[in-house]
Amino acid sequence: MINLNSTNLDITDPDLRSSFSDLQGGILKSHGRDVSRHVFVRFHDAELARTWVRSMAESVTSALQQHESAVEWKATGKEHLFTSLMLSGDGYRALHVDQARAPRDKAFTAGMKDLDQTYNTAPRGDHKPTANPLADDPQDWEEAFRSEVHALALFAYGSDGHDDDEAAAAVDAAVKELAAALSGGAGEIVCVQSGHALRNDIGQVIEHFGFTDGVSDPLVLKSDLDRAYANGGFEHYDPSINIGGVIVPDPGGGPDAYGSFVVYRKLQQNLRGFADHTAQMADALGVDRDLAGALVMGRFKDGTPVGEQSVPGWRNEFNDFNYDDDWTGLRCPLASHARRSNPRGDTYRRFGSPETIERSRRIVRRGISYGTPDLDPPQEWTDTGLLFLCYQANIEDQFIFIQHTWCNNQDFLEDAVGRDPVAGQCPADEQRNPQVWPTQWGRPHSERSFEFGDHVRMRGGEYFFVPSLSALRTM
Repeated sequence: MINLNSTNLDITDPDLRSSFSDLQGGILKSHGRDVSRHVFVRFHDAELARTWVRSMAESVTSALQQHESAVEWKATGKEHLFTSLMLSGDGYRALHVDQARAPRDKAFTAGMKDLDQTYNTAPRGDHKPTANPLADDPQDWEEAFRSEVHALALFAYGSDGHDDDEAAAAVDAAVKELAAALSGGAGEIVCVQSGHALRNDIGQVIEHFGFTDGVSDPLVLKSDLDRAYANGGFEHYDPSINIGGVIVPDPGGGPDAYGSFVVYRKLQQNLRGFADHTAQMADALGVDRDLAGALVMGRFKDGTPVGEQSVPGWRNEFNDFNYDDDWTGLRCPLASHARRSNPRGDTYRRFGSPETIERSRRIVRRGISYGTPDLDPPQEWTDTGLLFLCYQANIEDQFIFIQHTWCNNQDFLEDAVGRDPVAGQCPADEQRNPQVWPTQWGRPHSERSFEFGDHVRMRGGEYFFVPSLSALRTM
C-alpha cells in the first residue's frame, strides 16, 4: 500500500505497481493531451447505469498506463486516447451504491449547488462555520449545470504539434461511442465541454489572459521532482506534496485502491475587459502594462515571478522562490493571484501558523482552456475561458479554504488589502473594495489603491470523486 505521508514516488516502483494500476491517470501527473472533451452524464436506471460504469472501467486509463503510454509516445510518436471517469455525490446515490462503499467528504456529499452546507474556513478554525463560502449563485450558471450531474467522462488526445483535426476526431468518436452506450436506458449526456490547450510562441501552455499556466503545481512523482531540481532546485521553495494531500483510500475498491476528490468549475474570462483594465491600472500606477499585468497575476506572461524582478525573463523554471524578502508586498502585491492561491510562507510570517499547514492546503490543478484561441477579441465576454479542474484529498480543507479564506477575503494577511483580482469572488451583498498596489516596484511608501477584478465568471460546476478502477469494475 502507498504511504500517504510520502512524496517523490517512483511510478515504476514494483512494490507500488498494484496501486498505480488501480489508480486513475491524470491525478499524479497531467494527461498532457492538447484536445479534450468533458462529458457530463445523468443516469436514468440504476442497474443499467452500473453496468455502463463497469463497461467504462475497461477503457479508463490508469496511472501506470498513462506513464507507459508516455514512454511509448516519446519513443515512437504513437498517440493514446486518455480516458477518465468521475462520479458526483448525486451520482453515487443515483447508482444506489452502499454508503460503506462511497467516499466520504462533506462538500462532495452536499454537492456544489448546496449553498446551505457550512464549512470550516477561518484561518485558525475557531469560529462559526460559513455557508456558501465560494459566493456562488447557481442561478447564474449555464442551464446544464443547474440540474443534477451524476458523472463526468474525460477524453483527451493529441500532443503539441499534433494535427488538431485528428485529435478532435478521436475525442469526438469517444463521445459518440459513450452516447450510444447510454442510449439503452442507462442515462443521457447532459452537456459536453470542449477543451483545447493554448500555447505561446515558445510552446508554453497559457490561459486566455496570455499567462503561462500550471508552472507551480505541486509535484508527487520522482521524475517530476528530479526535473524540477535540475532546473532550479528547492533552495527557496519545495514543490513536493505528500501524496496524502492528493489521494485517499477508496472504500469501494480493493486493498490497494485510492481515489481523489475533484473540483470542476467552468470559468468564463473577459479578455477585452481584462486587457483594458490592465491598461487603466498601468496608467493609474505609472507603470508599463507588462508590469501592471504581472502585479495582478503575481507573474509576468512568461512565468517570471514579479516578486523576483520587475521585468520578464527569469532564467529557471519559475518556481524556486518565496516572499521572505517581500513581507509587505512592495514587489509582489499581497492581493496578487499567484500569492493568494499559494502564499509560500506568508501565513507563517504573518500569523506564526506552521508552514506545514499552509502547504497542506495546496491543490493539484489540471485545467484546460475552452473557446476561441483569439486572445484579443474586440468585444467583452466572448465564449472563452478555463475548464478548471483540480484534485485533492479534502475539498473543504483545500479548494474551499483557498477560495474563501485566501482569494475571496479582502483582509487576508493585512486589513483592506483587497480580494484576489483574478479568482476572487465577491458575494452579492458585499461591495468589492480596491486592492493595494506599488507604484514603484520594491520601494517603500509607494502604494496606491486601485480596484481590479470581475473579469472571471463562474458558469457552472460540480464536486466529483475519481474512483479506483477496482471500484468501477465492481460497482
